[in-house]
Amino acid sequence: LIAVIGHSSSDMTLQAGEIYNKAELVVISPTSTSILLKNFGKFVLRVAPNDHLAAQTLWNYLERQNWADKKIAVAYIPGNIYSQSLTKEFNKLLPEKFVYKCNISSGNFSASDCVEEAQNRGAEIMFLVPATDRTLSNVIGIINNAKGLKLLGGDSIYNPRVLKDAGQQADRANLTLAIPWHRHPNSQFSQTAQKFWNAEINWRTAKSYDATKTIIKAVDEMMGNYSRKQLQRILSNPNFSLEGVTGKIRFSESGDRQFIEKDKPVLVQVKPNVKSGKYEFVILEQ
Repeated sequence: LIAVIGHSSSDMTLQAGEIYNKAELVVISPTSTSILLKNFGKFVLRVAPNDHLAAQTLWNYLERQNWADKKIAVAYIPGNIYSQSLTKEFNKLLPEKFVYKCNISSGNFSASDCVEEAQNRGAEIMFLVPATDRTLSNVIGIINNAKGLKLLGGDSIYNPRVLKDAGQQADRANLTLAIPWHRHPNSQFSQTAQKFWNAEINWRTAKSYDATKTIIKAVDEMMGNYSRKQLQRILSNPNFSLEGVTGKIRFSESGDRQFIEKDKPVLVQVKPNVKSGKYEFVILEQ
């Protein structure tokens, strides 16, 4: 065993990463985004953008909309690695800190109370940062009770449950998400993948594909000299790169992927499909 592709959540990658570093075993996470993984160890790499880049993408959107001076509340999970990371990175960029923090993991959580309290504090925008567990259901409740709030969110909301259970309200609330990548229906990869899986792919599929492709190329460059340390040296070499589905892949000394502008996170919104009438995530053209 010379490499691992994983893990999905930032929390799991951080826990397992300590073991991989000690064992000098390369791990490439396709989907972990927490800022805590930056400089975590030379054997822990990732192909997804970190939460600072996602936060910056959302902040740029606010500025373009002339909403930078609006008061913002946040619905998040205290103690969750991903939720805290993205919340913290976004909060750093705001001229005024969150006017209200709603704990969506609370045992007595109420979506209507969360929205009402945020609006009582003067919030016009709510930033949604759930995990993919029951807290996503709680956020769906917030979307359906938005009552005039504009909504922003991270990649965990990029989920078919949101479209199915809150599509119309998400559209009305202008729900805008920063995600690592979005499929282009005319791309060869999207068409091939959809035919193979008989379903539309998402950013998690594409990043996992690229993580696998990265390992394969690095192993090929080992020329039969298979070792964990050699694989790490190849991947961390500044001259190592490949063109993936989600853009050019090469790693910095921190273990993070180096992104050029066109491969950074993108924004999507929820809109009804003209033909089917069903709600879908649509890339926001800038």
